[in-house]
Amino acid sequence: MRTFPFYILLLFGWIMYGQQTVYYTLTHTPNSNNIEVAINFEPMNAEEVRLIIPRSAPGTYSLTNYRAFVEQVVGTSTNGTMAKGTIGDGSFFTFEAESELLAQVSYQLDLEKMETQLLDGGASSKSRTNYVGLLGYSVFGFVEGLEENPIELTFKTEPSWPIFSTLAPTLDRPKGSASLQAENFGVLADGQYTLGKDSQIYQVPNAPIPLFVAIYSETEVNLEEIGRRGLLALNGLKDFYGYVPMPHYTIFEEFINPKSDRHDYGFSMEHLNSMTYTGDLSRAVTSYDPKANIGSIVHHMGHSWVPLRSYGRGYRPFAWQVAPLIETIWLNEGFTWYISYAYVLERSGILNFYKRNMEEAPKFIKEKSLKELSLLGSSQYAADFRIGKNLFSRGALLAHDLDMVIQKETNGQKSIKDALLGLLNWTKTNQRAFEYDEIEPIMSKATGVDLSTIWEQWQGGKLD
Repeated sequence: MRTFPFYILLLFGWIMYGQQTVYYTLTHTPNSNNIEVAINFEPMNAEEVRLIIPRSAPGTYSLTNYRAFVEQVVGTSTNGTMAKGTIGDGSFFTFEAESELLAQVSYQLDLEKMETQLLDGGASSKSRTNYVGLLGYSVFGFVEGLEENPIELTFKTEPSWPIFSTLAPTLDRPKGSASLQAENFGVLADGQYTLGKDSQIYQVPNAPIPLFVAIYSETEVNLEEIGRRGLLALNGLKDFYGYVPMPHYTIFEEFINPKSDRHDYGFSMEHLNSMTYTGDLSRAVTSYDPKANIGSIVHHMGHSWVPLRSYGRGYRPFAWQVAPLIETIWLNEGFTWYISYAYVLERSGILNFYKRNMEEAPKFIKEKSLKELSLLGSSQYAADFRIGKNLFSRGALLAHDLDMVIQKETNGQKSIKDALLGLLNWTKTNQRAFEYDEIEPIMSKATGVDLSTIWEQWQGGKLD
């Protein structure tokens, strides 16, 4: 029987069915720290193809040079000709292949190099003897112009290795190969993925949505206890907001030996339908603890409402090559902080903690307005956490003051919850980021209370 080259068949499929799906294949070689990523797409002129490697991700407020770990970048034409990728200005690769149509770009990543050179353990994908843990934005690039196209992702690894993804979590993990779909590159990059026999998966019973715990640990770990904490957080947030926007949720954690004493393995990160945490072995959850501090889980899970589903400029669409200037870190972090500790955890004395953070800030931080400090924190947050602490605390105290005014003016019938629901409903209706000057009017309308006075009081620098 006559056969046709893969790219010709792929092209026929696009022509016949009008499909614009971008096909990703991630291949892991057993007993190797390397992975290969191949991206197949509708043929494009070679000079128009740019492979973008992310340098930033939503909520990181920093730049990470993931391009440094990318090797052997190759573009392949429809007739099988290969063109070497050339690094461009910034984080992208171009391809010189005159009069050629490219239908694939591929590259390799050295995960050992990534983890060794990135001192923040939470920013890196990882490779161990029987485990590969992948942060989507650290391993996947995209072809410029195709980042909003639907994606089909195929994994290929050791035949006995189970595969798990936060995009479609399940206890019944396929082995050796698996295919997944993502709405666009942002969803793909937001996901976490595990390959290997040493990862553990647990589904928490009696949760309002499918709730999973995905763990890799180099010491003893109690999945049920982590799941219990996750359920407490989820039920608390559900009680506050009145609904759960996520179709499912995964608590993704790693407890590992740091590469050196220079490495920081103690960092959490939020994602659309999951959270990640990387900690050293001393932080492993080994036993039942009814008094355990679940603040980190509540906070990062709370981001699934704000800002991941209600957001200001800089979050949607996300600029993957830069650290976007974000005006609303105080809202994203501070309001979530307030809800987490004042409402869900009912933590006494939390306001004094926020006030102390503000008082201890240096003068250059105190004198900046909320918007100015947020813009500074967009790139300097990770470099100077004093900025983050002040943004968190100012935002939390603003949320408290708004809460008190709303409750007073409505005789307790409404609260800060209604203000946040107003922002959430507004984003859902308008399908865009809100502008800075739209925030207060949206909240005032949602609560029926004029919040302009207290809003303006908090916009400047240090309060008298």
